Amino acid sequence: MMHRLAILAILLLFASVSRAATGTPPADLPDAQAALAALDNHPQVRAAQARLRVAQAERQRLQAGSHEYALRLNAQRRGVRGGPDHDEWEAAIERGLRLPGKARLDERIGVVGVEEAEERVGDARHEAAKQLLTLWYAVLQTQAEVRLWREQVELLEAESRIVRSRVRAGDAARMQTLQAEAAVAQAISQQGQAQARARMALAELSRHFPDLPAPGDRAAEPVLPEGGEAQWLDQTLAHNHELLAVQRAVERARLLAQRTDAERRPDPVLGLRYANEQGGNERVLGVSLSIALPGEARRAAASLQAAEAEALAEVEAATRRRLTAEATANWLRASGAVEAHRRMAQAAAAATRHADLTRRAHELGELGLSEVLLARRTALEAHIAAEQSRLGANEAIARLLLDAHLLWPWAGENGHH
Repeated sequence: MMHRLAILAILLLFASVSRAATGTPPADLPDAQAALAALDNHPQVRAAQARLRVAQAERQRLQAGSHEYALRLNAQRRGVRGGPDHDEWEAAIERGLRLPGKARLDERIGVVGVEEAEERVGDARHEAAKQLLTLWYAVLQTQAEVRLWREQVELLEAESRIVRSRVRAGDAARMQTLQAEAAVAQAISQQGQAQARARMALAELSRHFPDLPAPGDRAAEPVLPEGGEAQWLDQTLAHNHELLAVQRAVERARLLAQRTDAERRPDPVLGLRYANEQGGNERVLGVSLSIALPGEARRAAASLQAAEAEALAEVEAATRRRLTAEATANWLRASGAVEAHRRMAQAAAAATRHADLTRRAHELGELGLSEVLLARRTALEAHIAAEQSRLGANEAIARLLLDAHLLWPWAGENGHH
């Protein structure tokens, strides 16, 4: 029985983790393929991809090693007292031999360098995606404001027509016509300002992501993904490219420290020489071996590289703390935004009902036009706040999914992601 209970607990744990690793992206996001294409074309991502090619070339260089063949030629004339002079020459070919332990370290350094560069590409894409989300929802925010002000203008124009009819019929004072027209003019002015902000936001999005289609008018209610704060934190940190890149950098620095320390055992230089002496009467074939005598500089270089590895280890710890705080804030922001939108939507609905009742009371002569216009303005502000909270919640949810690698997955990511 205890064994079965343990298995059940493990299955429930895995099911909980699975729920935390799922989530439906908000429907008002751009098309996934269009977003991926826009991210791949971002200069920041292309620069990281170029640095990846640099790391791949560096790996090839490390595999080949720094030793090369060297040809040495020497010519001389030997003078013999009491005898003839002789022309002599010597040719030698030499090459340094990398010790086996150093070759293995160079291979590993190259591999880790490429892995770090791959993580930097992923981090560049992640940063570009964060920018895309910010600019995208900025456009949606301004577009929603334009739409609500347009609806407000239409409502106020209808109210103004009713007022003019009542004035002509003698049921309302002429001053109400001026009041209604002033409200319409103010709403049109606010609509124009909102349209200007929308054009600016769209231009900013197009400037950074020119290949991305403009946002459409797709309303989407925020839905918080399943899972708790701890589960989303684990999911986010397990797939964070920045943290993984720093970890690779620490590993590479430690390998470089080992490699620099290995240089305290210098590589031998092996040579093969052939000499023609005494005018060809003597021919010499020999082998040479030279080994540098290590000095204090090699030991200091090894100490320097070890200190660099220690510094990067502290950078890793600081990065983990910062990312933990950011992931926690993202979860709290998303969960709080969904609840805030629910309340804002309720407030907007109540404000709309109040505005409708006020308008009805005005038609019955129970309230003046000022009360109607104030109720309309209050309802508009409530709807703008509700739309902003809705889009803010969707942006927070999208950011949560993005950091957990559940939004716009990239086929070029490493398998462990």
